Amino acid sequence: MGFLSALSRWLAPQAPLDGALRQAVDRAVEAVDPLLKTVSGYERKLAPAVSHALGYCETLAADVPGPIEISPRAFSADSLVHALFAAPGDIGDMLCKSRELREFLADPAQCEGDEFFALLGMRRREKAVMGVALHGDGVQNDVPQRLLYFADHTLGEIGGDCETTRRRLQAAAFDGLVQGFAATVADLRQERQDARTAWNMEQATTGRDERRQALEERQRQAIAALAPERLLDAFAEWLAAPEGRLYLKPTEVTVDRMGVIADHPAADGNFSTLNFPELVARDRRHWIVVVAKISRQDAQEALRRQQETNRYMVI
Repeated sequence: MGFLSALSRWLAPQAPLDGALRQAVDRAVEAVDPLLKTVSGYERKLAPAVSHALGYCETLAADVPGPIEISPRAFSADSLVHALFAAPGDIGDMLCKSRELREFLADPAQCEGDEFFALLGMRRREKAVMGVALHGDGVQNDVPQRLLYFADHTLGEIGGDCETTRRRLQAAAFDGLVQGFAATVADLRQERQDARTAWNMEQATTGRDERRQALEERQRQAIAALAPERLLDAFAEWLAAPEGRLYLKPTEVTVDRMGVIADHPAADGNFSTLNFPELVARDRRHWIVVVAKISRQDAQEALRRQQETNRYMVI
C-alpha cells in the first residue's frame, strides 16, 4: 500500500507555481538568458532557489535602519544626520539633484502625504588632515587626524510609505543578484569568443599539435559552460547562496561634532558613536544605506530654489 501511495503521488500532476513566484522566475530567466526556457521543467528547477533569494532579500530590506528623518532640522538634532552631511544646505542640494525624486513629485498619483520615504545611499570617505587637539589643559596644533565624510548621496526606491520603499528595495536587491549572475554569463560568452578567436588564429599557422589540442579543449569547455542545462544548474546554485554576494556589513565609528574620528575617545569628550550598515554587492564597493523619511515640503522647496537658480543663470 505504501508503494502504491508513493507511486500515485509521483504520477499526480504537480500544483502550479504561485503567480508571484512564477513572475520572479520568468523575470530572472529573461535577464540572464531566455534560452534557459528550453530546459524541460526550468521553472520548477529554479523556483526553490528564487524563493530562497526573495526571502533573503526581504530580510535584508527589513534590516536596513530607518526610517531616519533627513532634514535641515535633523542636522542639528541627530548626530547621524550631522555626520552624513557636511552642512544643512547639502541636504537640499541632494534633493534637487535627484532625478528619481523629481519624477516622484511630478507624478499625480504620489500627491498624498506630507512625507515620503526613500533608500538613501552614500559612499563613506576618510581624509587625512592636520588639526587641533586638547592635551591636558593645553591645545596642540598640527595633530594628524582622520576626517570622516560621505559623498555621492543618492536617493532610490522612493515610496509614499516605508513599507513600499522596503518592498522596492527587496525587488532591487533580487534584481541585483540576478544581474550579478548575468555578468558571469557575459564573461562566459566572452571566454567562448576568445577561445574561438584563438582557435581560428591557430588554424592559420603551422603550430604544434599540442597547442591545437589545448585550444580545442578550451573552446569545447567554453561552449559546454553555456549549455542551457548547465547554466540553469549554476543559476540555481547562485540564487540559493545569496549571503556572500549581497549583504549588510555592520559598521561603528566614533566621531566628534567636526567629524574627526576618535579611535580612543575621552570619557568626558563630546563624541558620538555612529552605527550604520554598509551594503556590499558584487562590485565590492560599499554603500552606506538607511531608509530616509523626507518632508514633501522640504523637497518641493529645494526643487523650487534650484529652478530659480537655473532661471537666473539663463538670464
